[in-house]
Amino acid sequence: MKAISKLAFVAASLFAASTVLGQTKPPAPAVTVLIGTATANDTQAEAAEKFAELLTKYSGGRFKASARTGGSLGTNAQMIAAVQAAALHGMITPAGSMATVVPEVSLFDMPFLLPAAPAEMTAFAAQSKAAAKMMEVTEQKGIHVIGYHGIGPQSLLTKFPVNKLQDLQGKKFRIIPSLPRVGAYQDWGAITRPMEFAEVYGALQQGTIDGMQAPPNVLYRMKFHEVTKYYTITEHRGVAADALMSNTIVSKKWFDGLPKDLQGVVTKAGMETIVWADDAYTSSQKSSLEAMRKTITVTNMPATELQKMKDLALKGVWERMKNDPQKGPMLKLLEEDVARFNKK
Repeated sequence: MKAISKLAFVAASLFAASTVLGQTKPPAPAVTVLIGTATANDTQAEAAEKFAELLTKYSGGRFKASARTGGSLGTNAQMIAAVQAAALHGMITPAGSMATVVPEVSLFDMPFLLPAAPAEMTAFAAQSKAAAKMMEVTEQKGIHVIGYHGIGPQSLLTKFPVNKLQDLQGKKFRIIPSLPRVGAYQDWGAITRPMEFAEVYGALQQGTIDGMQAPPNVLYRMKFHEVTKYYTITEHRGVAADALMSNTIVSKKWFDGLPKDLQGVVTKAGMETIVWADDAYTSSQKSSLEAMRKTITVTNMPATELQKMKDLALKGVWERMKNDPQKGPMLKLLEEDVARFNKK
C-alpha cells in the first residue's frame, strides 16, 4: 500500500513538473507582417487590408499582418526599395510604379493594349507568356510577384474641358514614371510631369499641373474631383487608351526564408486577394464614376479623336518600344498574348 502511494506521489510530481515546464515554454510569437500601398480609402487600400487579413487568417495567427495605406511607409519608389531589401514584407501597387526597377513591367502601360474591364485584365495576365517572363525578371530584382490584376481603365481628369485631341496640346499632366505612358502622352502633345502620388492633389490645387490620368475609384475616393472640373473617358469598344494593371508583390528574401507551409499561406492569401479585387474594382469603378457625374462634368472622348490618339501612339511610342533592344522582344510576346486572348 505504501509502495502504491509512493508511486502515485512520484507520478503526480512528474506530471506537475511537466506541466510547469510546459508553461515556461510559450508558443512562438506571431511574426509582424506589413503590407504597404500609396493610396488610402480606395479599393487598392482595401485590397492591401484584405491581403493582410487573409495572411493572418490562413497562418493560424503565426502572422500578425496589417496594411499601411496612404503612403505612410513612404512613396511607391521607397516602398519598392524596402521590399527588395526585406525591410517591408509586401505591397499592392500599379505595375508601372515598378518601371524604374523592372523596365519590362512598364509594357503593361502601352496605350490601346489591354481590355478595360478589371477581371478581363486579370484573366489576360494569367494566360500571358510575357507576364510570366516579367515575373522571372522581377524575381531577379528581389521581388516575388504573386500575381498581376486589373484595376481598370484610366481616363483624363482635368481642370479644362477636353473634347478633342488638340485640347491636350501643351497641357501639363501628372504621369506615372513609366516610359510607355510618358511616351504616349508626349505623342498626344501633352507635357508630362512624373511625380509621386502624394504630391498630385497639391499640384492640381496650385496649378502646377493641369490634369492627371487615373481610374474613377481612386479619383473619387481620394477627392481629386474637388480640385478639378472635368473627366473625359478614353475607352472605346472595351479597350482602354490607358489601362492600369496592378501587382501583388512580396519581398523575395522574406518569402524564400519562410517555411514551405507559410510560403503556401502567402501565395494563397495573395491569389484570393486578387480574386476579391476583381469584383471590388468592377463595382467601385462603376459606383465612383456615377458619383463623379454628380460633382463634375463627365464626357466621352469622341471615337474619331480616340482613333487619332491610337494612330499617333502606334507611330510613336509603339515603334520606339518595338525598336528598344530590351523591351522590344517582350512587347512582341505581349502582342502575341493579346492576339491569342482575343480569339477566346
